[in-house]
Amino acid sequence: MDVEDWWPSDGQFEVMVGALLTQQTTWEKVVPVLDALKEKGLMTPLPLSLYPLDEPQAVIQPTGFYRQKARRLIHISRHIMDRHEGNPAKLLLGNLTDRRQELLSLPGVGPETADSMLLFGGARPKFVAASYVLRVFHRTGVLPDGDYRSAQALVETRYPDNAHCYRQLYAMLVQVAKRYCRSRPRCEGCPLGQECPFTGL
Repeated sequence: MDVEDWWPSDGQFEVMVGALLTQQTTWEKVVPVLDALKEKGLMTPLPLSLYPLDEPQAVIQPTGFYRQKARRLIHISRHIMDRHEGNPAKLLLGNLTDRRQELLSLPGVGPETADSMLLFGGARPKFVAASYVLRVFHRTGVLPDGDYRSAQALVETRYPDNAHCYRQLYAMLVQVAKRYCRSRPRCEGCPLGQECPFTGL
């Protein structure tokens, strides 16, 4: 599985925008919206922070929940301008615990979104234990009754401080979940099939 270019972007802010827009939708719907934001010159914090609230709504409408997402994008842009001199890197770098807490304090940024920003935007060692990951962990018996925190802790204790490893593992698990370990599983051909007790059930 090719996971080297799992989250393509032209910069850290684009990763942050993508992480907010992909909430409750698919990446395929987010990609053209990111392109549209670029075309309008809205892929940096300054212009987005100054934009009227209703303008981004039309652009991001295909991603769903567009009014909420527009407010969240403008809020994080203003936060970066006010607190970090307009530089997204300053929000992602520094003490990891502090930066994660700061992200979590922003509207609409939960653990999965914050960790995606840190891992893929800042190359910080924070594993993203998304629902796809939890599904694979549960069915394979790696973590039968796990939640976000326990799945994240499992990976981070086994592979401490390794952002590259976390990125690759996350990408591979998501691919397995999308291709094989779906809500209705398609076990045939799954690379985890030989080790998975769920196979054939």
